[in-house]
Amino acid sequence: MNTKAVHTREGAAAATALAAVVLAAVILTGCSSSTGPEPPSGSGVHYFARTSPDSVVANLRLAYESQQLSPYLDCLAEDFTFYPSESTLAEHEWIPESWGKTEEHRIHQNMFMYPGFVHDIILDLLQEGEPVEVPGPNPGDPVTYEYTFGVDLRVNCQDSLQYVATAPSLFVLQVDQDEKSATGDTLWEIVLWYDVDEDGSCGRPVMPTTWGELKAIFLDFDLD
Repeated sequence: MNTKAVHTREGAAAATALAAVVLAAVILTGCSSSTGPEPPSGSGVHYFARTSPDSVVANLRLAYESQQLSPYLDCLAEDFTFYPSESTLAEHEWIPESWGKTEEHRIHQNMFMYPGFVHDIILDLLQEGEPVEVPGPNPGDPVTYEYTFGVDLRVNCQDSLQYVATAPSLFVLQVDQDEKSATGDTLWEIVLWYDVDEDGSCGRPVMPTTWGELKAIFLDFDLD
């Protein structure tokens, strides 16, 4: 059996299922205030030097809304790993248990660059609580910081179809061991990303969908 064909059909089925979950345009009430620096005013997209975790998250949001692949990938470490939520994996057997930066490249190339499929993207990330410092397992290992964000991601596609992801995400960030800024400053990057199952505490007025479930549609989905 052609596994890719099966994934394609199941990806299309997932798209149909998500469409049922989705969405009239409504304004969500977040769990806390937005985090990260705001970009300077002006018509051009301005990305920040990755000199803090907030700057990395701000760049990720800007890259999504601008549908720019390279700035998005720049936020991710070379050994980056993404983990869908347990509920997503339980509901969709075709979704991988995890994937890395190569798959993120393919997903977002499909999402951002396929002509005429995605019209625009709106992303709001709301930091929930304070970051958690996690020491490395061995002396001298880099310290990581865990940031949990409420997510309001809206992907508007052709034929008035809109996907919405509202389940939280947890980003694990650490200092980039391979690169510094042009002025010699320390840079940060996302090394791990976990989807978190929605607990309902935010009272969002739409059925929750995970970011990973939405991304997985573009992993093997044939848009032709």
